[in-house]
Amino acid sequence: MKRLRIGISSCLLGEEVRFDGGHKRDTALMETFDPHVEWVRVCPEVELGLGVPRDPVSLVAAGGDTRMVAVQTGIDHTDAMRDYAKRRVSELARADLSGYVLKAKSPSCGLHDVNVLMDNEAGVVSPTGMGLFASALREGLPDLPVEDELRLADPEGREAFLQRAMAYDRRERTLTPARLVPVIRIAAGGTTHATDAAAAEEPLDVRLHGRSFAVIMRTPGEDRALAAGFLLSERIIRSADDIGAIEHCRHPDQRKAHHVVDVFLCGDAAARVPAMLENRRQVIANSSCGVCGRATIDELRAGIPPLAATWSVDVGVIRQLPDRLRARQSTFEETGGLHGAAVFAADGALLASAEDVGRHNAVDKSIGALLLNEGAGSPGLLMVSGRVSFEIVQKAWLAGIPVVAAISAPTSLAIELAEEAGITLLGFVRDQSFNIYTHGSRIAGV
Repeated sequence: MKRLRIGISSCLLGEEVRFDGGHKRDTALMETFDPHVEWVRVCPEVELGLGVPRDPVSLVAAGGDTRMVAVQTGIDHTDAMRDYAKRRVSELARADLSGYVLKAKSPSCGLHDVNVLMDNEAGVVSPTGMGLFASALREGLPDLPVEDELRLADPEGREAFLQRAMAYDRRERTLTPARLVPVIRIAAGGTTHATDAAAAEEPLDVRLHGRSFAVIMRTPGEDRALAAGFLLSERIIRSADDIGAIEHCRHPDQRKAHHVVDVFLCGDAAARVPAMLENRRQVIANSSCGVCGRATIDELRAGIPPLAATWSVDVGVIRQLPDRLRARQSTFEETGGLHGAAVFAADGALLASAEDVGRHNAVDKSIGALLLNEGAGSPGLLMVSGRVSFEIVQKAWLAGIPVVAAISAPTSLAIELAEEAGITLLGFVRDQSFNIYTHGSRIAGV
């Protein structure tokens, strides 16, 4: 699994690059981040050529500007540092960073409350400045999660920053087949906070001659091949000869351009396109074929308020769910070829269950049984065999079920939607253990 690339002031890693030849190694920071991070080391003053050891610098207010001046010699390094910082930030913009940790209070790297000498003769200092490199970094990469080590001194601050970096990474690198996500692991030996790799699930808009034809939920990668195979199976094309070109959208203002492929057909196939677009029912073909009838992913989750259930469910109830679901899977026992789903009340009472060759169908059957049996009780938990993808969470959201649990893993989009929907999402519920991915406050006894 590829680690997050995080920029950092070199001295915080223990490199002896300070003006006095020392360092400021932050052991707690390293212990928290090292398992998840590939560090990108930067020391602006050394890279500028000031050397080690060197005359220290300070920020000085002068004529409405803030200058970076050597303390002993009075040499003004401001213009050189600003030129260097602009160039270096431009390089870092191409370095696939997901965050940056800066040395606090530094005239070059300080992010907050850096001392500025307001009156040299009187020695008046105001803690109101920002380091020159830090300023260039914030200006050049305004969305990048950036913090200094003082703001990361406590475990909660470090965990929050790591989650921000993961969220930024998911947003910027949506073509990777797996994503890092925060998780709470519940096992017989206790509870641990960690990160996990979730299979990526993202929508791909397949267009014909510039018009949307279908939205397919998929794991990013080999999108051109996916589009070609999908069109062949849909009998839109009959051979590779019908394909003129398959291209990713290249619109400069479209952030999700890599989730759009435009297919241009030729010959008789091209002539059939207008009629196909006119007559075809636009579909969202799910990664397990469960969601259809809408043209865009956003329409599926528009206008649905988050679930606000305030009750909690005991860990013991969660641990019983796999066996209780399996006990209802009689056809699976006979054939080994069906998925199962079951809906339980908050206290663990079984309300409905179903089997089907499609896990989404098993979920629909279970929810539908409750819908048709109004006296069955109020649903609290949905348990499914296999994994959880986007449409399973969406179905639970629409049915008002605030806890979704699965034998296997959730996808990245399932996790994102569960967070948005106010749904507690549990994965790998088996062998008396499970992972909590979202809204863990509903699980009592953790």
